[in-house]
Amino acid sequence: MNIIRQFVKNTIPAVIPRRLYVVHGAGDHGDLSTASKCCHSEHRQLINIALTFDDGPHPEHTPQLLDALQRYQQQATFFVIGEKARLYPQLVERIVREGHELGNHTLTHSEPARTSTHDFLTEIQQTDQILEQITGRKTNLVRPPKGKLNFGKLLGLWRQRRTVVLWDTDPRDYLMHDNSEMTDWCQNYQPARGNFCLLHDNHPYAIEAVRLLSEAQHTRIQSHPVSYWIDNKTQHSTRTPQACA
Repeated sequence: MNIIRQFVKNTIPAVIPRRLYVVHGAGDHGDLSTASKCCHSEHRQLINIALTFDDGPHPEHTPQLLDALQRYQQQATFFVIGEKARLYPQLVERIVREGHELGNHTLTHSEPARTSTHDFLTEIQQTDQILEQITGRKTNLVRPPKGKLNFGKLLGLWRQRRTVVLWDTDPRDYLMHDNSEMTDWCQNYQPARGNFCLLHDNHPYAIEAVRLLSEAQHTRIQSHPVSYWIDNKTQHSTRTPQACA
């Protein structure tokens, strides 16, 4: 990420309402004190973050990932590609049914530099329609491909009162070749409250990340949906009622 883009990414959240642009959580919420005490009694520190998964659903990896999330009682946000959602509607339904939330990751994940503002916003709208047809619900959460937006695209999303969701933690799992690389990353990762972690469910290594971070000996994570970190008075996502933290 170049210096200018990094500056913009870090500066916008300081001046723009979180319901429009968010990179990380604001901090911990008091309603998790019971879980924290339980974890303390086990001599482990509990850190609340948001696990987010892009580029799915995938017919092989997404079901395994959902199994892992269910096993460790983690809630996550899936930024799905419209074309893939249309191919695998049963996986989209399962994501919502198991208490996770959906975000819009455009229809085709087209290269940002070669996608006009008009085409980008059209893909967002088309993906909205697909997700609503599958789930009967709407989502305001949007993650642009590669996290890249020009001013026109950003303004177009804000005019529609969308929430642009980026991230502050990126293990770059899409470049990994085996689980040992994810193991190394997890062992060196020092989670902080409110981290938004970028992972991908069209690759297998996110599954290992969920396992390792959930089983960590000294500091383990508890993942919450992105909307948990925004404004809990407003629904920002497609999710089942029990997904409310």
